[in-house]
Amino acid sequence: MSVIAVAVVVRHGCVLVGRRAENAPEAAGLDEFPGGKVEAGEAPASAAARECLEESGIAVRIDGLLHRASSVATHGPLEILFFAASALDDREEPLVPFAWIPITELAGRCFPPANARVVELLAQGRS
Repeated sequence: MSVIAVAVVVRHGCVLVGRRAENAPEAAGLDEFPGGKVEAGEAPASAAARECLEESGIAVRIDGLLHRASSVATHGPLEILFFAASALDDREEPLVPFAWIPITELAGRCFPPANARVVELLAQGRS
């Protein structure tokens, strides 16, 4: 089973969200939080911070585990760990395709099913 670490970065009532490419092998065209596969010997929280910086250009501090989900990809089962995170510099703007999206707009966006509970938690003010 692959482990995926995701950073859920909240800043001033907005959350860092990107959109997967239309030709992506998994979840094409869907919205996503920055994250990716945990490498051998890497702590999941460190992987979430690394992936966030690599994908969005935003350096973060991991604040704790927010949610754990399971999913199945074409290459097999996934364990997805969503970490609450804070931007280290709240003036930074992310790299495309990431943007700061108001939490109030998340419900109208199209995330993979494994992200549904995280979107609910954010709407409830828990991050």
